[in-house]
Amino acid sequence: MRTLCRPSVLAALFLGLGAWSTSETASAQQAAQNRPLIDAVTANPAAAPLLAAQEVAAGAPDNAPQIVGQVVGALPSGQLLSLAPLVVSAAIAALPAPERAPRAPPVACAGIRSVPAAEQETVVPAIAAAAVAMAPTARPLIVVCAIRAIPALTTAIFAATELAPAQSTVVAPLPSPQSASAIGRDSLARPPQTCASPPCP
Repeated sequence: MRTLCRPSVLAALFLGLGAWSTSETASAQQAAQNRPLIDAVTANPAAAPLLAAQEVAAGAPDNAPQIVGQVVGALPSGQLLSLAPLVVSAAIAALPAPERAPRAPPVACAGIRSVPAAEQETVVPAIAAAAVAMAPTARPLIVVCAIRAIPALTTAIFAATELAPAQSTVVAPLPSPQSASAIGRDSLARPPQTCASPPCP
């Protein structure tokens, strides 16, 4: 994250993201509303992640942002924080593996732009974190896209993506049976040998 915070790096990312986000927005605006999908989410919000994943898997990768935007937009108020990040995660996971990193930023931002203003403060950082967890290599573009969408939440977005599970979890190696630290502890734990001559028992 330190390099991402440098003004020169941010400027380059914003410039590079401009054309990309414009084309993504245009294609999303041209997409027809998937009324059966929206009705299914409205009828059973808890199934939204599964419904989004099924639609993404059945369609072209280019359609993933529109699908996520429609599903998140159909979620009822009060359930966005618990379900919207899961929708984003499920949609990214449903993409072919080579498509996950390049598609994660527009998928995340489609979800972010569908969150009502009243719930953005909590939901938007959670969506960004979920996307980063699913596509860690896309983290810089996910962060920049989220900030462009909701600039007032810049600090919260940075904090949330710092703590994304795929980035923050560190698995400590198991100690070796013959590690130096273990040998040192064993030596301290044993009483000193006091036999008069070798071999000691």
